[in-house]
Amino acid sequence: MKIAGITAEYNPLHGGHQYHIRKTRQCARADAIIALISSNFTQRGEPSIIDKRARAGMAVACGADLVLELSCVFSCRNAGIFANAAVDILAATGLVDIVSFGTEADDEKIKIFEEAARVLNDEPDEFREALKKFLDEGHSFVQSRSMALDALIPGALTLLSTPNNNLALAYIKRIREKNYEIETLHIHRTGAGFHDREAEPGEHASAASVRAAIGQGGAPAARGLVPEACAEILSSEILGGHAVIGRDRLWRAIKQAALRSSRDDMADIAEMREGLENRMRRAVYEASSLDDFVGLCTSRRYPAGRIQRYCVHLLLNLRQERSGIFQERGPAYIRVLAANDAGRDVLKLMRKTASLPLLSKPGGKMARYASEIMRFERAATEIWETLTDCPRHNAESLTYAVMK
Repeated sequence: MKIAGITAEYNPLHGGHQYHIRKTRQCARADAIIALISSNFTQRGEPSIIDKRARAGMAVACGADLVLELSCVFSCRNAGIFANAAVDILAATGLVDIVSFGTEADDEKIKIFEEAARVLNDEPDEFREALKKFLDEGHSFVQSRSMALDALIPGALTLLSTPNNNLALAYIKRIREKNYEIETLHIHRTGAGFHDREAEPGEHASAASVRAAIGQGGAPAARGLVPEACAEILSSEILGGHAVIGRDRLWRAIKQAALRSSRDDMADIAEMREGLENRMRRAVYEASSLDDFVGLCTSRRYPAGRIQRYCVHLLLNLRQERSGIFQERGPAYIRVLAANDAGRDVLKLMRKTASLPLLSKPGGKMARYASEIMRFERAATEIWETLTDCPRHNAESLTYAVMK
């Protein structure tokens, strides 16, 4: 079998995602598609609008055969950690031949990704000197890195100006760094941009625009903006009170966590940089909403997405030491969220080829490190549930879904 892997959040799955799945199957001539999706907190530092199992159902309904989980300890992290863990899991299946991702780059620009990945893995002196220079000028790490790459590879700065292109580079970098025998497939994105918050029915709306529409008009607002099967799932979850819409409840939880944290506690939050904890401690008294808080903490060096990740790390109590261990050791298992009949055939093969334990149902014995990740995932899921109107008890005990 030829199997293609896709990493996504599907928050929620929209027409552009469905196009990507279909185009991947066509261009890769894939017999099966494995989708690896974020857990209940996303890379930008936000709770997903519906939970991972509902989003896994969307993925199967729109063309994926098997859906795996990217645990919260890796999904709510910067692009490098996110991509490293995603590629490692797909490689650990022992079955994925090709990793497909969406980019805004045309064919002529694809070679820049490969050149940039080589520079990032080799870190020549001229790159490190340029990176330090731009960081010293107060730019964010992502912006500084892009500017340093552009000094060596003209066009890199423009190419890496979008989140999707930065993730594409991170995937390629990891594949080359680990010498995985995996090909890459670039699918040119169509429709609205990543941050676009307005869309018309019939367009390939961005996930942000779909969430904004739901925030204003509820479940019916998603009709026409997402595939019909996804609209049905969204409607069921939202009307059942099992969705996170709006940020008021999230803000109250983050505010409570911040107010009870000492300066040292906050400084020990994963990825926190020295001095930022002081700004955050001041801002929590001044802000009247999460948007206010993020705005007060945002700067050229610390963009909004990074501040939001700090907030989620604080909420989940993800500490520097534990974060470093997760980053160094990487994923400990392959966890299944949903599958159709073809996906179950893939699972049978994977039991023989996987280099990590395969978890298709909760419980059972596992190594200490794997148990630590699972405990954190369970806690994160329970916290996500408290942000909904109708929390489910012990949601992590559910087994994976078999779908037609």
